[in-house]
Amino acid sequence: WAAFIALFVFVTLAATINILVLQREKRQYSRVIRVFEPLLESMMSMDGAISSMLAAARAYTVTSKTEFLAQYDEAIRNFEKTAAAATAVAIEPRDEQLIGGMRQHFEQLRQLSDLQIQRTDEGRIAEAIQIMLEAARTRRSAHDFAGEFTAKEREKRIDELRELDNLRLALTFLLIGVSLAILFVGGFLVFRIERSLDASIARQIRRTEAMIAGMADGVMLVDGEGRVVFINPAGVKLLGTSITGVEIEKQAPTYGFRSPDGRPLDPREIPAAQALATGKPLKDTTLILDRGDKKPIAIAMSAVPFEEEGRVSGVIVSFRDVTERQRLEEEMQLQAERAQILAEAGAFFASNIDPAWVYQAISERVAEVLGDWAAIIIRVPDSKELRVASIYHRDMAALGLAWAFVYRQPLVLGEGTFGQVVSTGYPTLTTNFEPVAEEESPTYHATQMKLSSLLVLPLRSRREVLGALAIAANDPARTMTDDKLPLAELLAERAAVAIENAQLFTQQVDARRKLEDLSRLKDEFLSIASHELRTPVTSIKGYTQLAKTLIQENDLGTSSEYLDVALDQIDRMSRLILELLDVSRIETGRLEIRREKIDWPAFVRNVVTRHQTAHPNRHFSSVLPDSCIDVEGDRDRLEQVLGNLLENAVKYSPEGSSISVAVENDSTRVTTSIRDYGIGIPNDEIGQVFERFHRGRQVSSTNYGGLGLGLYISKQIIERHNGSIWVDSREGDGTTFFFTIPTQELASPEPEETRSAFLTM
Repeated sequence: WAAFIALFVFVTLAATINILVLQREKRQYSRVIRVFEPLLESMMSMDGAISSMLAAARAYTVTSKTEFLAQYDEAIRNFEKTAAAATAVAIEPRDEQLIGGMRQHFEQLRQLSDLQIQRTDEGRIAEAIQIMLEAARTRRSAHDFAGEFTAKEREKRIDELRELDNLRLALTFLLIGVSLAILFVGGFLVFRIERSLDASIARQIRRTEAMIAGMADGVMLVDGEGRVVFINPAGVKLLGTSITGVEIEKQAPTYGFRSPDGRPLDPREIPAAQALATGKPLKDTTLILDRGDKKPIAIAMSAVPFEEEGRVSGVIVSFRDVTERQRLEEEMQLQAERAQILAEAGAFFASNIDPAWVYQAISERVAEVLGDWAAIIIRVPDSKELRVASIYHRDMAALGLAWAFVYRQPLVLGEGTFGQVVSTGYPTLTTNFEPVAEEESPTYHATQMKLSSLLVLPLRSRREVLGALAIAANDPARTMTDDKLPLAELLAERAAVAIENAQLFTQQVDARRKLEDLSRLKDEFLSIASHELRTPVTSIKGYTQLAKTLIQENDLGTSSEYLDVALDQIDRMSRLILELLDVSRIETGRLEIRREKIDWPAFVRNVVTRHQTAHPNRHFSSVLPDSCIDVEGDRDRLEQVLGNLLENAVKYSPEGSSISVAVENDSTRVTTSIRDYGIGIPNDEIGQVFERFHRGRQVSSTNYGGLGLGLYISKQIIERHNGSIWVDSREGDGTTFFFTIPTQELASPEPEETRSAFLTM
């Protein structure tokens, strides 16, 4: 201990001195990096700036180009900048003197260069050249400031390094001398220690045996021949026997060692035998310990060989019960597999946003992971019905049976297994299905699917239950158990997210398509409206100008005719504007209906008579009841409807043709029809005639004016009277419009929710 303490103290002292030397050397190196190199670089930059200044002045004198003046000024700024940087890092008076000397030299040359440039500007080139030569001589005769700084710094560093080398040499000699002395003392002490080791080893052996006996792990000592010579109490407790002297070939059957898969062990597979044969340790080899009447346990066995005189003389075998650890590892492996399945399923579900693809992908992946087949049942929006989105069976030959089983169940919200799960949002698991009798099987299937389990989980989004996920097993080996339920629920959550995302994407696509349709409709409306409004304005302007000219010429008869035409165009424009206002009122829910009692046959007769007078080139015929039929409605608005339908009949039928108007009455409603024998409506456009701004493709805007709003407005007015309107037409064979109105007052419909008005202008 004395030698050790002396050696420790000396080594500590030597290390401290060496650290101090290294710190000093580090400070020197830091000074080189922090002061010398930046200062030398700054002085070289200052010298380069002086050279650049002289070169720019010389070039300006020779070429008289002004760009050299910019170089001259830049060189001066560079010198000032580098001089300031050099002054900032200089820490010794000698360095500051060198910088000051270089600055004086710069000022002297700058004065000469400024005078040279001044003479050049004055055109006194000869004097400028003389000054330039004088500046060159001054530059050549200048002191080498950077060289002097470098030489002095190098000399200083050489002295410091010489001093450090001497210090290291002295320290080395001291270290060698003291080390020799310590080694001599240590050798003597080691001799003394060896004599006491033998007694200490004997005591240590006894202590080791006591420690092994008290260890919680089982310990077995095997000699070089492979016989068991010792088993500690913990090992006896695990093995259930204390038998020793067992040879290596008989250890497996004697102690009940088996492989992890339960088969008997070959003697060469025992860890002790492998350690004896190879001389290498084995760690944590898992074996099964079969203890007869007791439950088998898993043990982890390690075998460490020990050598004497270069050969393996025995093995220390340790073993412990790892049954619980193995169970935990299996559970962790199961959790890891579940996490991997969920991660892959989530990525797979999110790899496509087409709803049909997502439904099929979910059913396929779920059936591959759990059960034999899976089905996706989706709730139909705004309905109590459920629909089957997809079904996948691991055995494609049995897919038809899976479809048949699902469609035998009630697909209605709140009814059957699927309906209850979607309605309540709670899963259900059914096992031990009773076999179905042959006579109960549907006639269209000869066999009935046999199930061992059926798990139905809700597909719950953040807002609602989207549907249900059914996981079924036909094979009893794949029956749904409680330990599989968490994975199934997590898969259902991932599936619900994927389905919701796909549905939201579809809704977004539909919304974008509607916006595109609205944009197209707006463009069409602007085109039609601009044409329809520009036409009467042009006519009004033309005819009023002609009428003004004729009035000035006292041709009052012709001017009166022209003014009548202008007034007709004004009436046409007024009708167009009123239609636009009506559409705006309808879209914003502000279309008012003032109800009063109307004798409907008389009302229709008056309206038809006025149109007969206005259109003498058409033959109007009416079939009206003789008795009075009272209706509740807005007289002006209903006249607007009749007027629109009659005007359309006139517009789309040839001159001289007939227009028929008929009124029929039943107990609660009166039906009015207007028939013409004109161009008719194509079959594929029948469903669009009541839409805003719709104009048939066979209708020319030149021959048939209008904005395409009359039928849309008429439909809205009739519906606000609790009636309905429809059309029957064939292209080239005329058109008949029908509308009904209640003959008694009914409850007014709720005002429509305000929609985004297309015309708010």
